[in-house]
Amino acid sequence: MVTSDRAAGVRGSNFQDSGHRNDMSNHERFNVVYDGPALAEHRMDVRDLAPALVAIADLFTAANKELNGDSADVRVEVKGSFKAGSFELDLVFLQQLLTQIRDIFAGSSASAISNAYTILTVVGLIGSGGVIGLARKLRGRRPHRIEQVGEMAHVWITETESIEVEVNVVRLWRNSVVRSSLSKTLSPLEREGISNFGIVRGEQVELIIEDDELASFATFDNDSGEVVSDFIARKVLLVESVVFKDGNKWRVHDGQYPFFAALDDEEFLAKVNNGERFGKGDVLVVDLRQIQSIEIGALKNEYRIIKVHEHRAPLQQTLL
Repeated sequence: MVTSDRAAGVRGSNFQDSGHRNDMSNHERFNVVYDGPALAEHRMDVRDLAPALVAIADLFTAANKELNGDSADVRVEVKGSFKAGSFELDLVFLQQLLTQIRDIFAGSSASAISNAYTILTVVGLIGSGGVIGLARKLRGRRPHRIEQVGEMAHVWITETESIEVEVNVVRLWRNSVVRSSLSKTLSPLEREGISNFGIVRGEQVELIIEDDELASFATFDNDSGEVVSDFIARKVLLVESVVFKDGNKWRVHDGQYPFFAALDDEEFLAKVNNGERFGKGDVLVVDLRQIQSIEIGALKNEYRIIKVHEHRAPLQQTLL
């Protein structure tokens, strides 16, 4: 188990060494710890370790690319020898600024470019939030919907439960390389006898992930079925065509463009089935639900008429 006592064994190194340097780079130093009965002798199968190390490098590269574009480059280095206790690696996350901007790394967060500390925080290796915190809240589920409000985003876990995170957290969570690399970093926990993964900086245990949490970090296609927005608004629609078969959609027009909408108002459908007259150009005042989702890399809009408040005769001058 990763504990504060374990962290005390690696004291003496500067694990918060980030800042402005003459070569326009900054770095964060930390320990990656894999623990469990199988590692009692502080040895680990290289076939488990090597892919996990590559995944850590891929994770930081993808996160940096997503947040900074081509403004900065990163690499992960192994610093010194392996530490005693469980199986620990002393790593350095080194970020090199590729532009000529000066004095940009003035603190733990950069004003124009996300520095090494900020990236570690957004990923969730430092602190209790980030992509890792979001994945823990979702527990392997896709969000019901995500709504951006300024620099923050509301992630709806269910129709009634939501959490607020920074927009950059959502950006990384949607990045398939970031999520797959995080999953591969934790893959040694799938082995019998390796029970947890930890991040240690100085004497501070920043993160512990147990093997029973792996389902929360399982990979899936982020572009498949993710609901981006889901809202209901009062609309005035013109009927273009009416389909009276159960389950079919009506073609309507909102004054800007035509689209198909499913009719979910059972009371109104009963009137239709009882012979209420309908025709092209008729006007409906409705509560219209618009669901926007991402399906296989493309945006998809679904429209559903939840409630019909009024049915009016055709306008004298239609928008069709």
